[in-house]
Amino acid sequence: MNTILWGYIFAIISSIFSAIYVVPKKLSKQKPVTYAMIMGIGYFFTSVIGFVLLRAFNVIAEPLFPPFFPYTIVSCINGIVWTIASVSVLSSIDRIGLAKSNQWKSLQGPIGAFLMLTLLSEFLTAKVIYVVLALMFITLAAMIFSTRGEDKAPVDKLGILYALIAAVFYGVYAFLKKILTDEGTLFAQQIYTALFVFISAAVYLLIKNKTLKIDTPNKKREIILPLTGGALFFCNASFNVLAYSLIEGSIASMLHQLNAVWLLLLGVFVFKEIDFKKYWARLIIGLVLSLIGVLMLILVKI
Repeated sequence: MNTILWGYIFAIISSIFSAIYVVPKKLSKQKPVTYAMIMGIGYFFTSVIGFVLLRAFNVIAEPLFPPFFPYTIVSCINGIVWTIASVSVLSSIDRIGLAKSNQWKSLQGPIGAFLMLTLLSEFLTAKVIYVVLALMFITLAAMIFSTRGEDKAPVDKLGILYALIAAVFYGVYAFLKKILTDEGTLFAQQIYTALFVFISAAVYLLIKNKTLKIDTPNKKREIILPLTGGALFFCNASFNVLAYSLIEGSIASMLHQLNAVWLLLLGVFVFKEIDFKKYWARLIIGLVLSLIGVLMLILVKI
């Protein structure tokens, strides 16, 4: 099997884990920043264990320290970027649910692709018009999925705003991750990124609440869920960097947007966030538009 095909496979697997890792948050009552802090701990320890095992079995040869030192700084910055994106999307999920939130967050695909196409000069071999078309289709899908609840309450605009903020920062996160991957640091970068996810969230909580104390009715459960989310995110990030190492970042970023489809199915059929019987036509149209948006992104490099 050629490397390009493996790159596509890794990107698709990454999109599946991208959908799965947010499910624990749906089950958690933890506040977004606290959840992100604990999730950072899970991501950090999983990254360390993964790196050590991969080095021990000679699967990878990349060093943990210099000559990648300048890029460890970028990895740390990316941890802060990811934390902002994660807290934003977790806040959005709390307000409007998995299915609706992710449709707006899916704009991260065109944003990340645009950054890679322009700043990494991938536009020289790409059809940029498809990025614009993808943006249009994904936005239309998000608008269609923004249905009102049974109480006919207005659409939660703040929930949508949080998702849009997440899309921007996730796009920047993907761009920085691609730069790091191109420099040969696939798994080491995750250790520093995860560490600064924890540090940035912890600093925010210390400034705001003057404490890191976790005060919840079911403390054990509210620790296990974000730790599990962190471990699942390691799987998402690992397959993502593997895809980045084999195919162009814009393609991997585009295929990653299939998570919108997986999360829609979870949100509708598992968590019953949207009444399928009542909104089946809108859901099918929205799903088709989402798939067309992903197709447009794939066509960017064909």
